[in-house]
Amino acid sequence: MPHITFIHPEGKSGEVQENLTLLEAADVLGFPLNHECGGNASCSTCRVEVMVGGENLSEIDFEEQDMLDREALTEPYYRLGCQARILGDVMVQVREEKWGNTQAATEKGSNTSGG
Repeated sequence: MPHITFIHPEGKSGEVQENLTLLEAADVLGFPLNHECGGNASCSTCRVEVMVGGENLSEIDFEEQDMLDREALTEPYYRLGCQARILGDVMVQVREEKWGNTQAATEKGSNTSGG
């Protein structure tokens, strides 16, 4: 079974079944990988940066490449978690800003009085 590591302050690591998407693997491991579109390659909120093991992910298909291009994520290490399937050991980084911005907005909204 492939070993997946999500690098993030709340990251998780473990073995998962081969051919799961990174998004499905995150769910199995209990890691809350954002995915606003429900995993349909129509947003880029589940994007990750592949640190190790890019060759152990499925090839990029047209829909994934199209979304990455639209978001100007042209570096080869960017992948969409909802599209990249795990074929072997891989380590991906999930940017903390995505969680930080969400938490800050929530805290800011709850700390404001009557606005």
